[in-house]
Amino acid sequence: EERWDTDEVDEVFAEVVREMEGNGGVELDRLTVEQLEKVKESLEGDLEQLNGHFQSLQVAASRFHTAGIAVQALAEQNQGDAMLIPLTSSLYVPGKLGDTKSVLIDVGTGYYVEKTPEDGTDYCKRKVKLLKENIEKLAHIISQKREQFLQVNGLISMRMETANAPSKN
Repeated sequence: EERWDTDEVDEVFAEVVREMEGNGGVELDRLTVEQLEKVKESLEGDLEQLNGHFQSLQVAASRFHTAGIAVQALAEQNQGDAMLIPLTSSLYVPGKLGDTKSVLIDVGTGYYVEKTPEDGTDYCKRKVKLLKENIEKLAHIISQKREQFLQVNGLISMRMETANAPSKN
């Protein structure tokens, strides 16, 4: 099973935003077709990377949502109730539920905090909200990159047509 760290996801998103804010404008009209092709390749790479980050944020939000539901359901159970305990993603063993008055929440980088089920559910809801805000910001950045890509691609096409057009001498 893939292990993910919420601090790592947050840092990746912050890095993407810093990178986007640091990029200055380039006057495309002054670039040659070869330079435009390199810009196009760079934008394609950026879009692939940004889409990967976008998917990671969506997976993290989904996992926090699922964890919040699980913590909430746990609070409704009684100590000693029978349950299946996951050892791996496909192997479960029978067990009995322990104390339902507190849960351990993974807050990232191997640190766990003991909370009440209500506080654990609230923590998960806050993380989902934060991740959804970051997803919206990243979607805007991806949209801007796509617009830039389309601009560069259109300019390349226009330059190629101009170069291949018969001259009127």
